[in-house]
Amino acid sequence: MEKDNNHLQCLDNLLPRYARNRGWEEPLDLHSIFTNWDELVDDEVAAHCQPLKIVKKVLWVEVENSVWLQQLQYQTVVLLAIFNKSLRLSKLKGLRFVLAERNEHKKVKKEPSLRYVQPPAEELAAFEAQVASISDKDARDALVRFWYLSKACRSE
Repeated sequence: MEKDNNHLQCLDNLLPRYARNRGWEEPLDLHSIFTNWDELVDDEVAAHCQPLKIVKKVLWVEVENSVWLQQLQYQTVVLLAIFNKSLRLSKLKGLRFVLAERNEHKKVKKEPSLRYVQPPAEELAAFEAQVASISDKDARDALVRFWYLSKACRSE
């Protein structure tokens, strides 16, 4: 058991340093919005939209229909403040709302892109249980975010 603990201690020290050296701290912080989406927005908003991507510190949100798009545009300042308050190392510059594509067969694929697919809650809980013994909360959170994004970001 002590050998496992030593491996976790090494991982505990290695992950934050590796993320920092690779310049991943800020992108991981920004993308924590994806993993915390359901906590950041209310249930009704979450049911009608989802985060799509972050480009140049602007969060793109895919919205179910034009009614919700307009409603969210009125709430941009409030939502931006909520999202930025949840971030530790960076800040979003803005929000962009786009309508969800309904006719997938009409969509012309020019280049591969990523889409967000929320992993099952039970898989997330199982992974969080696996890393629960890592004492450094920041390292543990970074590892969970890294796992989450590796599961959630799918190429099209």
